[in-house]
Amino acid sequence: MKLHTLGPTGTDSQRAAMHFVTTQKIVLHDSFEEIFLHLDDYVGDQLIVPVAFKSNRLPELNWADINYSEWQRLAIVTTFALPLLTLSLVENTKFKRNVAIIHAATEGLLLRYLREQDLDNAWGPSVVFSPSKPVALAGFINDQNRFTIISEEQFLKLPESEDPKYQVRQSLQPQMVWVVYQIK
Repeated sequence: MKLHTLGPTGTDSQRAAMHFVTTQKIVLHDSFEEIFLHLDDYVGDQLIVPVAFKSNRLPELNWADINYSEWQRLAIVTTFALPLLTLSLVENTKFKRNVAIIHAATEGLLLRYLREQDLDNAWGPSVVFSPSKPVALAGFINDQNRFTIISEEQFLKLPESEDPKYQVRQSLQPQMVWVVYQIK
């Protein structure tokens, strides 16, 4: 049996899958949308998803709606709590693009920060969604965007973390509830 979740390697979802896995083979996907929109291809397998799931492409696709609308195709096997890796809200003080690139599930954290800093106005950043925090981190650095929220552990592995233009503005340690589904 396979256990499907969000990749790439290093996501909180992959970490949760490794925490849960017994004999299943973990299959990492580019997005949860890829899994949810192709459930028929994975009948008999399992899926692990955080309750904070929120699509970066389809506004009506989130954990609550999937849990209700797909109840005939997804049976809850178990749930468990596992903290997320520490998140860092990072600002590029010498940004080229006034953009915040984030995973959609972290939007509330970003918007709260922007309000607190009086940046939730025309001079504040545009928000762009990424399918995962590792992809957001790559876009943040490659495109020289202004803000991101990413896993601290992954950021600290990069030489850019030593560059003074990248300033960690907040460290966040939210808890997460994970749901393991059997795909029927």
